[in-house]
Formats: sequence, structure tokens, C-alpha cells
Amino acid sequence: MSQKKLYVGDVGTSIILDCGQDISAATARSIDVKKPDGSIVSWSAVASGTTAIRFDTVAGTLDKGGTWKVQARVTLPTGDWSGATAEFDVFERFS
Repeated sequence: MSQKKLYVGDVGTSIILDCGQDISAATARSIDVKKPDGSIVSWSAVASGTTAIRFDTVAGTLDKGGTWKVQARVTLPTGDWSGATAEFDVFERFS
């Protein structure tokens, strides 16, 4: 994911995870997310080129300040895989 300072409440930010190999045959794409408070959610993702997946934030997505952890999750005809964990920080407004 590219580095940009993110804030609680940001809408329209693209979270893009490069899977490092061709996943164009994927039948399902999602991003597993561990929020700073430890809760875990899943975001439905779309293809971004042939090797990456993308989720665009909507109202309520980035609802907590702190370090977020994300993992790509793809289902291909040959199996189901998780990607490496990536991290990014979300800042409280005016920080």
C-alpha cells in the first residue's frame, strides 16, 4: 500500500495490496483487517490490475486511530490464500 497520512473519518482512500503474483483468476477477493482495538473485520475487495486488490474507504471505515493491520485474501481455482501482513497508521483528526 502506498504511504499517505490517513485520518479517522477519511472517505475515498484506496487501500491497495499487491499480492506479488497473477491473481486475475481469483473468484473471491477480500482484505482481512485487524483494527487498533483488536477487532477483526473483512472488506470486500476488487481487482487492481492482475496482481493486486483494492478497497476504497467509505464513511465509517476508518473509525479508530492507531495501527491497522491488513492481509489480502484471495480464492483461486486451486485454493484460498492470505497475503503478508501490512500495517498503516490512522491518525486522529488535527494530530
